[in-house]
Amino acid sequence: ADFAIGCGYKYLNGGPGAPAFVWVHPRHADRFWQPLSGWWGHAAPFEFTPDYRPAPGIARYLCGTQPILSMVALECGLDVFAAAEPLGGMAALRAKSLALTDLFIALVQERCAGQGLGLATPREHAQRGSQVCLTRKQGAYAIVQALIARGVIGDFRAGDSGQHEDILRFGLTPLYTGFADVWNAVEHLRQVLATGEWQRPEFNQKQAVT
Repeated sequence: ADFAIGCGYKYLNGGPGAPAFVWVHPRHADRFWQPLSGWWGHAAPFEFTPDYRPAPGIARYLCGTQPILSMVALECGLDVFAAAEPLGGMAALRAKSLALTDLFIALVQERCAGQGLGLATPREHAQRGSQVCLTRKQGAYAIVQALIARGVIGDFRAGDSGQHEDILRFGLTPLYTGFADVWNAVEHLRQVLATGEWQRPEFNQKQAVT
């Protein structure tokens, strides 16, 4: 790889406001200038010169002073990944992620058949992350709200101006989600659909966060 950039918020469990990360191959480090320049990335930050000179190497990609509380939360998130190293590290986490999503998809298709749910997530492992997206023409938002009321936290995304069905998103992180959690979540989904619970008025009132 030449460049890599990622989110500390979701992917590294740092929570809202967590810093992002960037990696640049050393052969490119001095050739590029990132647009969010700040005093931490200055070659001489305490000289207070009128012109900006980027620091050599990877240091030029730093911005301003780091948010300490956000860094502490991110460090705790990274500690969880470090604890997984003796258990096989990222390879083991990836294998469990695929097993969790495989199980979720299989259970939804088995136990929620005939309820109007489609699958937007690729079945091919190489094209799938730790998320499964289901589709539905009607009631997707209310279904997610009914699940949240039961303790199953999913997410809703509206379809594209009527061209695509609405989406129910489910994240299955292998660090702290178990196979029993997947089984229970699908059972809640089955009940919400089978009983029509999602049609209750309180689940059809749009909230600020979906």
